[in-house]
Amino acid sequence: MGNKKIMFILIFILSLFAVSAVCADNVMVMKDDSIHQVSTLQAFMHGEYDGIITVGDLKQNGDTGLGTFEGANGEMIVLDGVVYQAKADGSIQEMPNNEKVPFAVVTTFDEDASMKDISAKNFSDLTSQLDKEIDKLGKNNIYVLKIKGDFSNITVRSVEKQEKPYKEFTEVAKTDQKVFNYTNQSGTIVAVYFPKYMEGLNMHGWHLHFLSDDKTKGGHVLELNMTKANAGIDIISEFNMLLSTKESFTKMDLSENMSSKISSVE
Repeated sequence: MGNKKIMFILIFILSLFAVSAVCADNVMVMKDDSIHQVSTLQAFMHGEYDGIITVGDLKQNGDTGLGTFEGANGEMIVLDGVVYQAKADGSIQEMPNNEKVPFAVVTTFDEDASMKDISAKNFSDLTSQLDKEIDKLGKNNIYVLKIKGDFSNITVRSVEKQEKPYKEFTEVAKTDQKVFNYTNQSGTIVAVYFPKYMEGLNMHGWHLHFLSDDKTKGGHVLELNMTKANAGIDIISEFNMLLSTKESFTKMDLSENMSSKISSVE
């Protein structure tokens, strides 16, 4: 990490989350049913786009997840241990281990439950079905899903890399967002769910990123029509967070309720 010091904060969330160990070289070591988050979504929304961990280190903490890259450079999809970037020009590339990450969530995927032969006419239909499933499993857990299926239509976005001074992400979405609409695709959606009481650290509800089977299309999911799919569900009972010690973060005012701003871009 060079001369940039990083601190790990292990957070108790009520009685649901256990504290994991941190080894001497700053790699979180407990993986089963745990999720590892880089920074807070709220800080990212305020324009905290400098990376604080490398892709190589991120992969040591999980093989499935989502996020972005330094400068809010595109959308991250972590699938089967590979970190992909959905770029603003619509292309997909595998990212090198030295690339920096300002925000991400990853887990070592372990299927605890599943949904078979599901279809959805749109984004809202899909998330409604997912909500019903987690209501049965326990709405106060964190969940990571891999939804593999066929899509008659899927709309995704990415954003162009930002330069300093960074603007808030709501402004980035207005000026630098690129939207792509694809038809007749097969692929995987990585879906992450955080419960309501954690929205000070992440967004409440569903965050979905897509990657096509041929690894040529992907991004943050805005809309879809899913004809048939199966979903594997990982129930998360442990939460670990990595925060920057940079002054831009440590002195940032994070008291603003960002829920409406997050909803406007998610």
